[in-house]
Amino acid sequence: MTTDNMADENTETCRKTVLITGGAGGIGQEFAKLFARDGYDLLLVDRAKEELKHVRDSLQAINLNMSILLLEQDLTEPDSAEKVHAFTSERGLHIDVLINCAGFGSFGFVNDIDVEKELDMLQLHVITLYRMTRLYLKEMIRHNEGTIINVSSISAFQPNPYFATYGASKSFVLNFSRALNYELKEKGTNVKVLAVCPTAVKDTGFKAAAGMEHTRAFHSWMSVNAKVVARDTYNALGSDRDVVIPGRGLGLLHRVVSFLPVKWLMRISRCELKEGSGIRLKETFICSHDKGTDQ
Repeated sequence: MTTDNMADENTETCRKTVLITGGAGGIGQEFAKLFARDGYDLLLVDRAKEELKHVRDSLQAINLNMSILLLEQDLTEPDSAEKVHAFTSERGLHIDVLINCAGFGSFGFVNDIDVEKELDMLQLHVITLYRMTRLYLKEMIRHNEGTIINVSSISAFQPNPYFATYGASKSFVLNFSRALNYELKEKGTNVKVLAVCPTAVKDTGFKAAAGMEHTRAFHSWMSVNAKVVARDTYNALGSDRDVVIPGRGLGLLHRVVSFLPVKWLMRISRCELKEGSGIRLKETFICSHDKGTDQ
């Protein structure tokens, strides 16, 4: 674990700090831009050291007065959350906003996917996210303020053939976040937890890393880009919502589709995850009614 700081760590106490995992690119980088423009100090955590440095240089131009801390850390390590928390504790940093954004996917028949890759994914999406949330939630409750943003996925709402483990891990993120937010409301605290459930995000390294370049989902009209995910989430922070589905009209579409039987939802998911250059809503509906094999 290494650190790289291009600004004075002794920032003014009135300044707020956002911690973003997966901050070296994609959605994490877009979140960082928005918070930087609003005067937050940043702590970006990622295992990609060189990419972190490049992001730092681009972000510093947005706000020359802010502090940008970089922490190189592989969050699939079992004790990674504790290492991140120790880093902030040693520097006396109070985290006002925690964004659990780091993640990756595994695609294909579960028995054909490397088991260690899937175990790392479960460690990152479930255990590390849970530990990060618990560690910083305690401090936020003590200060009676703070926000935790957990990035889930549209795949969290139904079983996903050939995306089974990824979807199941994101279901944990969604349901854990919503239940925790309810508990916090019931206790009367000002701490909020928000789950973000984007459709396929087409301009990040996710699809290549998961081997999904040719699946229909990333060419669909329902796909979004990282900037939209960050923008729609950021705009929801002042609301009473506990779930955000980024993209114009996609939240409404999801509410309509959610009334379908689970068996149909799985077929729609499978259709989106098949190879193809594009898909229309009519094609999705036809696929959901296809009683034949998906092979």
